[in-house]
Order: sequence, then C-alpha cells, then structure tokens
Amino acid sequence: MTSPPTNELYESLTELERARLGFVEEVRRAWATQVYPALRREFDATVPAPAAGSVTGALAHLRTLATYPWFAWLEREMQKLKWRQLLEMAQRHPDAVAAIDDPPGREEPGPGAEPPADLPSWYTSIDIHCQPGGLWWGDQAAVVYELGARILHLGANSSHELHRLFTARCFTDLPDGARIVDLGCGFGKSTVPFAERYPTAEVIGIDLSRPVLRLARHRARQRGVGIAYLPGDASDVALPSHSCDVVTGTMLLHELPAPVLERTLHESARLLKPGGQIRFLEFARTGDAFRDAVIVDHAIRNNEPFLPQLMELDVVGMLERAGLTGARWTPFDERGDGPRPEGFPHRDEWHFPWAVLAAERAGGPDRHDKEAA
Repeated sequence: MTSPPTNELYESLTELERARLGFVEEVRRAWATQVYPALRREFDATVPAPAAGSVTGALAHLRTLATYPWFAWLEREMQKLKWRQLLEMAQRHPDAVAAIDDPPGREEPGPGAEPPADLPSWYTSIDIHCQPGGLWWGDQAAVVYELGARILHLGANSSHELHRLFTARCFTDLPDGARIVDLGCGFGKSTVPFAERYPTAEVIGIDLSRPVLRLARHRARQRGVGIAYLPGDASDVALPSHSCDVVTGTMLLHELPAPVLERTLHESARLLKPGGQIRFLEFARTGDAFRDAVIVDHAIRNNEPFLPQLMELDVVGMLERAGLTGARWTPFDERGDGPRPEGFPHRDEWHFPWAVLAAERAGGPDRHDKEAA
C-alpha cells in the first residue's frame, strides 16, 4: 500500500488543532451516514409521483422536508468551518508553508489581493469550494487546499487511492515514452499516479494556479518522480496538435463555464495522436432524481456554480463533433473495481456520482482496454 503523502502543515499541528479538524471530519461523517439517509427516507415516504420523475421536481420537494434544513446547514457550515480553521492554522505555522521552496523568498499577495490579469474572472471571482480567496493567491492557499481535500473524502483518499484506481483501470496499455497530459492537475494528486505507473512516460500537469503547481513540483521531488508542471489554460494548451497519447483530468469539467468546457474538450481532441485516448473522471447524472437533485444542491452550497450545467450538457456530442470516436460515460465505483458499466453503485450514505467521460481518436495500434476487461 502506498504511504500517505506528506503535508507539512498537518505535521506541524498541535494535538488540539488536529482535534478541531477531527471534529469537522466526524460531523461530516455523521452528515453523510446519518442525516443523508434520514433525508432519503423522508423523501421516499412523501414525494408525489410527478416530482419523483424529474430533478427539478425532486429538488423542489426536497427543500420542503423537515430534515432538509439540517442537511443543508451542516454541509455548508462544516465546509466553511473547515477552511476557516485550516487557514488560521496555516497562519500560525508559517514554516510549514515556507517548506514549499519553488523558488524561495516570494511575496504572498494574500486572499484579498487583486488577481493576476492573465487569470479568467470566472476562476478568480468565486471562492471555489468555499475556500477563502480561491486557489490562486499564494502557497498558503495551496497547502490549505491539499489538506482540506483529505477531509472532503473523510480520509478515504488519504493516499490518493481514487486516483490510483482511475489510472490503473481506465486506460488502455500505453507505449513506452507515451505523453500524458493532466489538465487541471492541482497539487498533483491525479498526476503522480501516472508517473509512478508509467515510468518511461512524459507526464505533464497543467493548471491555472501557480501556487498549486509549486506545491505539485515540491511533492514530485519528494516522491522522486519526473513530472513537468506548467501554468496554463486547459482550453488553450501550448502543445502541438496530435502530440499526446492521453489527455485526462479529474474533477475539472464541472469547474468550467459551458463555453470554456466545450473549448476544453475540443482542445483535448486536438492534442490527441491517432489511437490516443481522453479520460475525465467526473460527476454525472445517475437517473435517480433524488440523488441528482442532492448533487445540484451540493453545487450551490459548495460554490461550484458550473456543476449543474455539466449534468445537462451533451458532452458526449461535443467529443463526437470534435472528431473522436466511442464517446461515452461509464459509472465509476471508487470503493470497488472502478469502471462499472452496469450502473452506479448503491450506498445508503452520501457519496459522489463518479463517472468517466471517455473517447478515442481513430487510428493507431489496437490495445487492451481495461474498461472492457
């Protein structure tokens, strides 16, 4: 089993500070395993037939239920409390942030500063995931974001198991020297598994946030893997056409406005070699109106305004119009074997509707596709 990656901030925390984070994590666990099932039971017992058949109807009924205010308040307030505590802890432990020495001695503008002119307003105008100031303003934001991601998954992804499963199960066998591009790579949790699994590959991570890229480089050095992390826009990548064997991204598409999302998919298609493959690990409609309504509501409370549109857009058609073949969604079970063509797994507790958006460029050698295995 791969050991959990180091987080200098967590290693610096006092016992009391860790207990405070543990409180947030345990409240979130109770929210997911107790409050959510109670909301589901109340919904199933009271929903009129017309409302049960549509996301809009389910959402309207959901918001009338007695359990709903508790469910909604806990989700939003625990998210805000998590970030507030982490940011305060980062301010109390500046040496943990200073450990990211790539390069040393930079000025940190702070969460209230004006964003750089080269970043799009849709990215800088939102406190994404409710994190104060977003991800662009400094190394403190990057370190806080990395540690906050552990709490989001309730410890289940502490060694990036989700990303390792995706890497192992959702790609055809790659040739030696393959070029893999990870769009919206963040601090590298989705990128490092490719470098470790394919040691001869050229692995490139691209993100808008320079601070998270500095953290990603720091983590890559710690793990002894060679990855090129480049600042850039996923919808306008500075690489030649037909130069990549894999274009991938994890939890990226739902963060993009519709025009940017479509440009990103067309740009991904432009980058692919013949025989190349696109795989995006994302969230998708499940066909269960209650679950889909809860995800739409989650997007509102979690400051993810573009997530609901991903559920509505014909992204499969976008990939087909970009000249790719075999475009499809496949449900993904992060606690099982990954791709699950038979449908989304059933669980009583709250969990994300993971799915893989996939397509290929025609041509190239035949390879074994693990999705079909």
